[in-house]
Amino acid sequence: MAKSSGGFRLDFTKLAAEVGKFLEMKSPTAAMKPGKLYFYTAIFQVDEPPSPDLGDISFIMKSIYARQYFIKEAEAGGFDCSGVNWVPLRKHIAEKLRDHQYQEKMVDTSVVARLVEQAIRHPRRMHVLITGDRDMLPALRTVCPKYTKSIALATTHPDQYDRFNSQSSFALSAFDFVSEPMYLERHVEQLVAGEDVYTCANCRKVFVATSKLGIRENPVCDQCKSQRSSSRLRSGEN
Repeated sequence: MAKSSGGFRLDFTKLAAEVGKFLEMKSPTAAMKPGKLYFYTAIFQVDEPPSPDLGDISFIMKSIYARQYFIKEAEAGGFDCSGVNWVPLRKHIAEKLRDHQYQEKMVDTSVVARLVEQAIRHPRRMHVLITGDRDMLPALRTVCPKYTKSIALATTHPDQYDRFNSQSSFALSAFDFVSEPMYLERHVEQLVAGEDVYTCANCRKVFVATSKLGIRENPVCDQCKSQRSSSRLRSGEN
């Protein structure tokens, strides 16, 4: 993995462990035992060869390959991926994807159904929902009235959302979770795949070093190092 502070790989094993630590911190007297891990997403299924009616779907194929890899990573981390929803790619879907108008709701339905089933089967357990999509929360509140006591939320902080985005249309303040949600961006350094993960001392972005830094070394990402070198060159020219 590059040292850049751009995209990074999520370590699902670390994710499960970090969620466990978060719950233990919130309920230090409770006995915490890991339960079943479920992973839900949707992925497009494309005929081979793809139908000419679909047009240029190269951007969709890139997304499919990336999501397939993501699913494999989740499986390697101990998550049950049997709930992955395979969606046949049709012309009208491809057109909506090009216009950024496509919304897949089957995943939301599956997640809510699983949570309700688990809450009924194991009423004394704490269930954790990890999601960046709040649109499922109203349905969860309707079908699982005691969700505030039995479900903890791991999500991105409200400040990260675009209020014009449909996935952020429901404010967290409308849902009375007993425990404050686990905001994932506050745990990024603990979630990134890799052995030598650091937070840049300059830009505060998380990066993975190619080797362990020395005790006296300041953690600085490649981008900040490059900018620093450029500034020194300009200073030398002047």
